[in-house]
Amino acid sequence: MRPRARTTSPARTLVVGTVVASAAGLALAVAAPLTAQAHVELEASSTAPAALSVLTFAVGHGCEGSPTTSLAVTFPAEVQAVTPTVKPGWSITEVPAVAAVGAETADTAETDTGTSTDTGTATGTTVTWTADPGSALPDGFRDTVAVSALLPVGGAAGDLVAFPTVQTCEVGSYDWVEVAEPGSEAEPASPAPVLTLTDADGGGAGASGTDAATGSQEAAAASSAPAPVDETARALAVGALVVGVVGLVLLTTTLRRRAAEARR
Repeated sequence: MRPRARTTSPARTLVVGTVVASAAGLALAVAAPLTAQAHVELEASSTAPAALSVLTFAVGHGCEGSPTTSLAVTFPAEVQAVTPTVKPGWSITEVPAVAAVGAETADTAETDTGTSTDTGTATGTTVTWTADPGSALPDGFRDTVAVSALLPVGGAAGDLVAFPTVQTCEVGSYDWVEVAEPGSEAEPASPAPVLTLTDADGGGAGASGTDAATGSQEAAAASSAPAPVDETARALAVGALVVGVVGLVLLTTTLRRRAAEARR
C-alpha cells in the first residue's frame, strides 16, 4: 500500500502566514524608531540666551559594529566659558577651532621678521574626549559627555546653535556636521547636534523665591522632554502595529474555529 501523501490544510497555512506577518510587523514597529534616532543626541539644562547651561551629548552606537574611541565636539564662538566635565577612563583636550578658509589656517605662520603670528580665524572651541586603552565604548551601548557653557549672550528665542561632532571608532568614523536648511523639515543624513534657544521663564538673574524655583522646574521639564520622533518612522511603526493586531485577531479566530471543528 502506497503511503499517503501529507497535505497542508488551508487553515494551517493561514495560521503560519498570520504568525509570520505578526512577527514581521512587530519587528518593524520596534526597529523603525531605533533607526530614526541613530545619531548624537543633545540635552541642555537651560536653553535661554546668556544662560549658563550643562550640555550633555549622548552616543549609543559605534561605527558599523566598531567601538567608539573618541568624540570631538566643536562649540561655536558665541558659546563661551566652555568647561568640560571629567569622564573617568577618558582623557580630555580643548583647543581653539580654526576656520579652514584660505591657504593659511594654522595657528601660527612665519613672518618676514622671523617671528610667528596667529593667522587662523578662531571660530570657537573643540573639545575632544578620547578613551584610554580598554575604555572604548562598545557598539550598542550608550554613554554621554558633558560641558558647562554660557549660551549666546546676543541670542534670541528660536535661534539654532549647532555643535558639529566627529565620532571616531577603532575602525571608521562619523562626521555629524550637517544642519538642515532653514524652513526644511527633512533631517540631514548626518545631522549635527542642534540646540534651539528659548525665552527665559521667569527664572533668570535677579529672580527669587517661588518665581525662581518655578522657572528652574519648567526649564528642567523642557530639557528632559523626549526629542520628536521622525514622522516616517512613526508612520511605519503605526502601520506595523496595525498589521500585527490584525494578524493576532486572524490567528485567534482560526484557532477557535479549528477547536470547534475538532469537538464535532
